[in-house]
Amino acid sequence: MVADSNVTELFQQARQHLKKQQIDDAIEAYQRIISLKPAEKKAHSGIAAAYFQLKRYEDAIKHFEELTRLAPAEASSYINMGAIYNRMGEYKQALSVLRKAVQKDKKSADAFYNMGIAHKGLNQLSMAVTAYKQAIVFDPEMVDAHFNLGNVYLEMKNHTQAHLSFTRTLEISPQFKKAANALKNLDTETTKEKQKINPFGRLVDESALRKKNISAAAKALSPEEREKDRKEIHDLCNDIQDTAHAVVDDLKKGFTPSLLNLNRCISQGEKHYSELEEANDQFQKNVNSLHNIRKLLKHKMLELRAHEEIVNAIDVD
Repeated sequence: MVADSNVTELFQQARQHLKKQQIDDAIEAYQRIISLKPAEKKAHSGIAAAYFQLKRYEDAIKHFEELTRLAPAEASSYINMGAIYNRMGEYKQALSVLRKAVQKDKKSADAFYNMGIAHKGLNQLSMAVTAYKQAIVFDPEMVDAHFNLGNVYLEMKNHTQAHLSFTRTLEISPQFKKAANALKNLDTETTKEKQKINPFGRLVDESALRKKNISAAAKALSPEEREKDRKEIHDLCNDIQDTAHAVVDDLKKGFTPSLLNLNRCISQGEKHYSELEEANDQFQKNVNSLHNIRKLLKHKMLELRAHEEIVNAIDVD
């Protein structure tokens, strides 16, 4: 009973020290509690938080690790360790403990949010998007998840989705200055890009032709030349059509299934996490494959445009 009385008094002292920002004194009080009751979970949690405030991350992790032994079914200690490892830049270690957190609580928005930070730190942007989206599923009002998701989309050059994420951030928290600034900068950049676009940029530039004193008229073709021209255009169009079909086919059979599999591995149980690295590697391969096919399609389109320019070219003396 004397020990319990002392523990209660020490907890009160620790709280008072924390209110006064006397972190070292609070740590000392928690240490005395732990010396009296080594399995006191609140003391381990309190001292870990105090060490975190002092940026003594390794000391904080030791006490969160102790909490995982004292309360193995709870996800919170794993989530807290993941957050600390993220703060330390140890992103792989963060993912390792956060996956354990998801095993304990498959609907933890905080776990998926911290996984998003870790994936972003490892430059695994598509996986970061998936993690942040999962956090938002379980906590639609998590403003930081929406904002971070917008930043990832911005890095991926997906301005449309970035705009939606920043807008949603401001709907939840209208005073979120970083989101307001990001949205303003994005709108400014989008306006500049639109101003640069010439709707006739892929056709003949009349002003350039006038400077060079070149006519924009189409070249007269003989029947033989016209027949040859039609055949070449027909062949190019067939190539473009085949390549476009390949893009769609790759989206359906390669990219989309691998993305869904990656999402499954992230969001489901322990056995799926063992497949995560392989799923991510396969997804990256599919992304590269789709990128290469799109490059080929763009190249074919340029060939078609170049063909028209060559046919219409008029020699200049």
